[in-house]
Amino acid sequence: MLDRREFLVAGATAFSQIGQHAQPRVTAPQLLRQAHIPAIGSAVITAKGAPLISVLGHRRGERGEEVRPDDVWLLGANTQSLTAALYAKLVEDNRANWRTRVPELFADLKIDPTWHDITIEDLLTHKAGISDAPVATPEFLSAAAADGRPLTVQRTAFAQLILSQPPASEPGRFAYASANYVLVGAAIERAARMPWETAISGELFTPLGLTSAGFGAPTGSEPWGHQILGPKILPVSPSGVADDPPVFGPAARVHLSLADYTTFVRLFLVGGGDYLTQDSLRRLVNPRSDSGDGPALGWMVSSERGWAKGPVLSARTASGFWSANVAIGPARGVAVIAVCNAGGEREGGAATERMMLTLLQQYAPVA
Repeated sequence: MLDRREFLVAGATAFSQIGQHAQPRVTAPQLLRQAHIPAIGSAVITAKGAPLISVLGHRRGERGEEVRPDDVWLLGANTQSLTAALYAKLVEDNRANWRTRVPELFADLKIDPTWHDITIEDLLTHKAGISDAPVATPEFLSAAAADGRPLTVQRTAFAQLILSQPPASEPGRFAYASANYVLVGAAIERAARMPWETAISGELFTPLGLTSAGFGAPTGSEPWGHQILGPKILPVSPSGVADDPPVFGPAARVHLSLADYTTFVRLFLVGGGDYLTQDSLRRLVNPRSDSGDGPALGWMVSSERGWAKGPVLSARTASGFWSANVAIGPARGVAVIAVCNAGGEREGGAATERMMLTLLQQYAPVA
């Protein structure tokens, strides 16, 4: 399962229209029945005060243990906003640079000369011309899942595979590919001199107090992801192929509780808080287009929307077995999150989008 996530355009379009084309509100029990999903969680965040967190449904299937407020949820490709924030922290500490070009990031590799002018920000905004095609084959994913080498070695080999050939499409144009963030992770490993997992744990999770954070599909008594096949809700064991192989960590493999996710999201309502400088925050959320809309670093930006009283940051993923949605209105001082332990655009993805619409209609109505 490779989370290709067309969320960046689709999600931004959906949330940009809230208030202009509002759908009827839906309660969580109604949503579970209508969308035929095992569970859903949501959070409303403001610049001040405790977040409003709600969860409903079951950890596995349609019966059994119910989800709890402190359960963790796999973020899928929404992981990328955390990886981008980690890179910003390295820049603040003078261990990385925003303008570094790909050949400088990977001076130890043999790189095709056509990558000469492509920078780390091109990778962070999916504008490097990279395609997931070489790493989305069943053969590659199976081999990656079974690969026992250190993850730094795996990511170096991954980077060599991508960079030994010219970009797959024209650089400078948005083309989503998880591989961009695997390369960002490999660059972080060189700058921080440690695996991405160690770097993000020590330099983002710990400073922010994200004690629930971890990697891959949740295990133990935590919720499992689900596949929806018609009337069947099928739990997917984390001991199997429940998420992307570990090499994709920087692109898709962080899990968090809703409370911890709200802590991270709130940074974008409070100017970076005590974690990021305002300069870093502006860099992360500045869309790479003249129109004010488009990809930022780990986010998609929609300019000047009514409910937000200004730009909206959004991220959305609906992978095979999990879904996560975030919309942030910094000028309004409100953000909302919706998560589901089922994937699919028509299943978990649609359910989290509907929940987001309801939350924003309730807590950030258009005046």
